[in-house]
Amino acid sequence: MLFPMCLCTAAVFSVLLVAALGQVDDGFQNPSPEYRPKFRYWMPDGSVSPEVIAKDFKALGAAGAGGLEYLPFYLYGQGKESFHRLGWGDPELPDWNRFGFGQSDFVALFKSSLQSAQDNGILMDYALGANQGQGVPSEVGTPGLAVELLMGNTTISPQGSFSAPVPQPRQPSATILSGLTFMHPLEQFGTPNLTAVIAYQVLNETAKNSTSGTSIIYLNQSSFLDLTPLVKDGWSLQWTPPDTSKTWKILSFWEAFTNQRSCDGGTNATSFLGNGSWTVDHFSKAGATRVTAFWDQYFLSDTELASLLKAVGKYAWEDSMEMLAALYWSPNLLDRFEVAHGYQLTPYLPLLFSSTNSWNGAFPSYNETYAFDGDTNVGNSVYQMNYRSILNDGYQDYLSHFREWSHSIGREYSAQPAYNLPLQMFSDIPLIDAPEGESLGFSELTDAYRQFSGPAHLYNKSDISSELGAVNTPAYSLRVPDLLQKVKRSLAGGFTMHVLHGFPASTPYPNTTWPGYTTFFWEFTEMWNEIQPAWQHLRDSLDFIGRNQWALHQGSPRIDLAFYLYSSPWSPQTQYSSQNLNSLGFTYDYFGPDNLVSPEAIVKDNTLGIPQYKAVILNKQTVATIEAAEALISMTSSGLPLIFVGSTLNQSYPVNTTSQASFSATVSRLLSEKNVHQINSVDGLPSILSNLGITPRSSLNCSSNPVYSVWRSAGDIDYVYFFNDQNATTTCTATLSVSQPVTPYIYDAYTGAQTHLLTYSATSSSLTFPLTLKSNQTLLLALRHTSTSPTCHFTSTSPGVFSLTSNSSPSNNSSDIAALLTGPATLTSPTKKTITVAPPIPLPSPTNLTTWDLVVSDWHSAPDRYAIETEITNHTFSNTTLKAWKDISASLTNVSGIGYYTTKLTVPPFNSSSSSSSSSPSNNLTAILTLPLIQHTARARLNSALLPPIDPTNPVLLLRNLTPGESYTLEIEVTTTLFNRIKADRDITWVVGQVAGNRQAKYGSAPFEAYGLVGDVRLQWGVEVGVGY
Repeated sequence: MLFPMCLCTAAVFSVLLVAALGQVDDGFQNPSPEYRPKFRYWMPDGSVSPEVIAKDFKALGAAGAGGLEYLPFYLYGQGKESFHRLGWGDPELPDWNRFGFGQSDFVALFKSSLQSAQDNGILMDYALGANQGQGVPSEVGTPGLAVELLMGNTTISPQGSFSAPVPQPRQPSATILSGLTFMHPLEQFGTPNLTAVIAYQVLNETAKNSTSGTSIIYLNQSSFLDLTPLVKDGWSLQWTPPDTSKTWKILSFWEAFTNQRSCDGGTNATSFLGNGSWTVDHFSKAGATRVTAFWDQYFLSDTELASLLKAVGKYAWEDSMEMLAALYWSPNLLDRFEVAHGYQLTPYLPLLFSSTNSWNGAFPSYNETYAFDGDTNVGNSVYQMNYRSILNDGYQDYLSHFREWSHSIGREYSAQPAYNLPLQMFSDIPLIDAPEGESLGFSELTDAYRQFSGPAHLYNKSDISSELGAVNTPAYSLRVPDLLQKVKRSLAGGFTMHVLHGFPASTPYPNTTWPGYTTFFWEFTEMWNEIQPAWQHLRDSLDFIGRNQWALHQGSPRIDLAFYLYSSPWSPQTQYSSQNLNSLGFTYDYFGPDNLVSPEAIVKDNTLGIPQYKAVILNKQTVATIEAAEALISMTSSGLPLIFVGSTLNQSYPVNTTSQASFSATVSRLLSEKNVHQINSVDGLPSILSNLGITPRSSLNCSSNPVYSVWRSAGDIDYVYFFNDQNATTTCTATLSVSQPVTPYIYDAYTGAQTHLLTYSATSSSLTFPLTLKSNQTLLLALRHTSTSPTCHFTSTSPGVFSLTSNSSPSNNSSDIAALLTGPATLTSPTKKTITVAPPIPLPSPTNLTTWDLVVSDWHSAPDRYAIETEITNHTFSNTTLKAWKDISASLTNVSGIGYYTTKLTVPPFNSSSSSSSSSPSNNLTAILTLPLIQHTARARLNSALLPPIDPTNPVLLLRNLTPGESYTLEIEVTTTLFNRIKADRDITWVVGQVAGNRQAKYGSAPFEAYGLVGDVRLQWGVEVGVGY
């Protein structure tokens, strides 16, 4: 007789059978701090008590956070000066002359904070400056502070001439000059330095755009004249145009400090330390040196502080760049440009003052922009591209200095690089130890996330971080399931670390009432700290995030495809909108021209780099460097397929007199390579990939999409993460490509359990299994290449099987499998043998638990609203049904807090004499408890024993080993946001005197939320029986 490779034996199970693995991933069960999520910690200013920070850090560690980004917030950098300018009144604030960034009180508090982080076993990233870390206290006019290029102009009409002072520099538009209402203004002091004076003949001018208010002035490129040598005494110019029958423009250019603060100072400051922080030059090493010299002098001169920083400080860090200029500039930029490109930038300076070179690409500097005759690409000409490349070179010098300095003090460097400014994000990400993106700035687009993570994957960055959870909706309204959905999508997009936005210090503050210091004046979410009722349950969610992050830190990424993308300036938008690749299971990244020529972009075994990309796709891409085109030739000649969709490369970058011809010749050679393919439309990609034999590592055939996968390979084990990113349940067939037989395990990120996957079919090169995911649900698999014991499994089961569990033993070749049955069922073995099983007893009918006792714990301010203390009032209800609190009693309409639900659960008796002798049940049943929608967080207890964490996407709990005829007490706790309470108290809720009801209109306009455990709590009964073959 032939036996299967592993013997499955039938057995009767009365308790939960957890797979006994030969090796258990202890790191997964309890991830260490470096894998756990962090919080952005908003520290108001240096006046905060060290005891408050110690208390907050203890709470962070206890809740499962791995660390924090320590951000001296200073009301988003807005002190009394900003309040007065914006018409917000005269706030009562601590004296920032004393408590400002870099003052002795602040340094002492920073040192104490490091000690608290060490005491609580968490890591501490630290902003390099106040507010967003974009500057430090400095004497104004100090080299290394931010500069800009200003433009002046005058028009010479036909038959006219010019004899007057050089046209004076114009300040940029009032919109930019004002700081866009959320940044600091560009203060107007100091004397600009004249850089150049030029002239052009004007061809024509368009009408003003009704949206931007700007016109386009077209210049005769061949008419350029450099008038700088004609300027006398640094200011006077006399000049007559060579053709007086035409209209001419004289344009002057001036270098000046932007004079933009990154943080206000104290009132009547007597030293530069008390005068706030000034934005530094981000396009040169000098700007970074200005910051690090400040740290060396005012922080690291304290040897004890320096030692603590090395012990628990993880990353020196800078937030996304919020800085303005008429034109982003740096001293010596003209010289750098000429050296790099072989020609002078001066003739093309007028073209640069376009909205594409402004912050976020949205705000033109002046009410006119300039272009040459025949220019069809205003704002993105070759001269623009060359300017941005030099600007980015300087930015890379800036980043490199910070990285080197951080390493010199035993730490690493993190930053949110490039985006918002006319820079090249793909090129800059590799220079940062832990590049950081953000959910808000990337519009929560998975495709934009992939664009950020692609270069980081190519360079095998471990920490790919995202500032996550900022939503432009009222503070205290973000629900935990919504937060988790954002994390899951971010993981699907390639991020491996999340900094949750955020944790405000739980400190009293002047003219600030309960619930305490609230950043951004209630405009953005969220304020995660102990003032929130959900904080008591948040450990479950942070453990879930941490375990997934642990898995997605292991080994290296494996990604199917790479899209080449030239994007300067980069903006968050979906570059590949078709679902035709994702619906098949293909994963893909993006990278740019500089990434292609890096040492990491090596072809081996017909795949590219550490992620082992199987092909590179250029989707309507036309711009590249000559070096990138040469790199593509090398790759294709080494066996890597290259696919052009639509257009092919036709524009060199950067551009000089000879580059375009060389580029065209290189592209011609590239297109002649045998591994280069061309198709007309993205619709043809699935077909050509199939013809090339390129398949996804995780092939998916789902009833609806999108469903994403992420694959990490770590030697003898692979991890595969799946996420259903849609508002519907989906059913898939998933086929995983493997290089050798594997044993699959399910890693439960909520409980930490690691159990066998028991329903699949396998070959030597694939593993196929059914995958059902509810809306926003995830699954994490581990594929062990070397299993400690073979495990039996089934290829399919019928609906009567609710679940399978295994008790495989590493010491023998047998495996006991228990099926939790809810009715008669069949199971199919790998040898196609059909096993028929049925509950050995009649199972009770499903039922709903309809009657509950309820205590609503109403969280609100103590009588002294300035004490930032919570008082709790309980409201008790008996024999109530599961409906919204406000529908139970109108008195609960305004309430936020915790609901404690209690009911009795009686296990139906059964007649044991009816059981089968061959497969008799235990004296126990299993209750399958399904909860309704979890609005925020929930926990459950049975007879006071805490049950496992609840997945809000699939709120099902198994109550095992229940004795027939016995009654049990079931308790369910549900928490709420604080929105209803803040809405009710919006006119008496303050931050530094600012009133919530005035600053956040939605507290008035949005309805009260229908809190509570609302819906059916359903019980289905099952019994566990042994199955085998």
